[in-house]
Amino acid sequence: MATSLRTEYEQRLVNEIKELPESEIPKILKLIHFLKEEILGTENQKEEDLQLFWQSFGSWKDERPTEEIIREIYEGRRSTTREVKL
Repeated sequence: MATSLRTEYEQRLVNEIKELPESEIPKILKLIHFLKEEILGTENQKEEDLQLFWQSFGSWKDERPTEEIIREIYEGRRSTTREVKL
């Protein structure tokens, strides 16, 4: 962004703020801070979140015998009767 364009945006922001009642300015500052940190800041966190996601994958480690694991899977299944409407 060119410096002159940035300066123009900054001046427009200042003009908008000047038109507000003084009691409302802290709310606007909080809103700007929220946008800056939570909305715009997420771009920087996306790569970090993606890395954490990929790190969560891995081989299954379990000390139980295969039969016990399979039995637990079958016992955890629930049979439901659903009425299908077409």
